[in-house]
Amino acid sequence: MLKPVAVAAALTLAAVPPALAVFSGDMSARARSGDEDYAQGKDAFEAQDWPGVIEAMLRVVARRPWHDNAHTYLGFAYRKTGDYDSALKHYVLALERHPRNRRALSYLGEAYLQLDAPEKAAEVLDRLHEVCLSVAISFSDGDFTNGCDEYTALKDSYDFYVEHG
Repeated sequence: MLKPVAVAAALTLAAVPPALAVFSGDMSARARSGDEDYAQGKDAFEAQDWPGVIEAMLRVVARRPWHDNAHTYLGFAYRKTGDYDSALKHYVLALERHPRNRRALSYLGEAYLQLDAPEKAAEVLDRLHEVCLSVAISFSDGDFTNGCDEYTALKDSYDFYVEHG
C-alpha cells in the first residue's frame, strides 16, 4: 500500500512540466521587466530613442531613486543628446548606488573621452579594471570571453583616443 506522502509526491511530480533549457548570457531570453516604465526605457534604448529613454527612466528614478541601472541609462541617453552635465550627474548617481556598476563606469569613461578629459577617463579605466578582476571569464553563446566587455570597450576607446586624439 502506498503511503499518502508518496502518492502526493508522485502527483506533484507528474503535474510539473518538463524543464526548458536555461543558458547563460545572451543565449537565454530575458524576461521583460515588471516595471513598465523601465521596460519602456529599455525598449527606447534599443531603438536609440534617447528622449524616450530619458522620459521613461526619469519616471523610474522618481519612484525608485536607488535604481542604479536606470541612472546609467539616463546618463547614456543624456550623453547621446549632448547634455553632458546631466549625463555625468546620472553616472555619478548610478555609481553612488552601486560602485561596481561596470556599464556606468564604462559609459562615464566614454563621456570623459568625449569631453577631452583623457586623464579622468584613465582613472575610470583603472577603476573599471579593478572591478573586472572579479569577473575573470564568462561563457556566452558557445564561446568563452574575458567576462568584462565593458573594460574592453573602454580600453579600445581610450587607446584610440590616445593614438588619434
